[in-house]
Amino acid sequence: MKNIQPKFILVLSAIAIAAIFRLLPHWPNFTPMATIALMGGALVANRFLGFIIPLIALFLSDVLTVTLINYRWISLEEYFSSPATALLYLCFIGMTAIGFWMRNRQSWSNLAGASLASAILFFMVSNFGVWMYNPLPKTFSGLLATYELGIPFFSYNLLGNFLYTFLFFGIFHYLTSSNPNLAQEKIRS
Repeated sequence: MKNIQPKFILVLSAIAIAAIFRLLPHWPNFTPMATIALMGGALVANRFLGFIIPLIALFLSDVLTVTLINYRWISLEEYFSSPATALLYLCFIGMTAIGFWMRNRQSWSNLAGASLASAILFFMVSNFGVWMYNPLPKTFSGLLATYELGIPFFSYNLLGNFLYTFLFFGIFHYLTSSNPNLAQEKIRS
């Protein structure tokens, strides 16, 4: 059995805590989900685990959100069989890929850029899904109207991305830089 390293446990803990934050009352789209994806991509050395750990966190938080909070409006079967949900999971994979880009480029400006890119990706994909899978006019004007209606949600998402990404990456880097053993340890599975 492989030895589980403290740095890997630290990343898993941060991802788990971020997923739990999603279950707490919050403004629309003001969640740490992009941070989970970015951390998986940027901090987990094994690429497969870098994708799968954030997806598992998203899946588990989706199950809990639907069964504990949104059960009056949608069932698990309806939620997970929706093409819009598939688009959101693809979007999450895209955010993890942005995290992979950050692996050797972790700076405050790159964290800001990754947070912004993740918010734009989520905005474009989620609103496209709303337009495609709801009874909205399937015209270019209908698509633009959908994006226009989504603008207020974008600001919450962007603010959440900035806050949680800087908070979680900041805490992670503080803990690893203040502990010489963690600082030199590569995160592997």
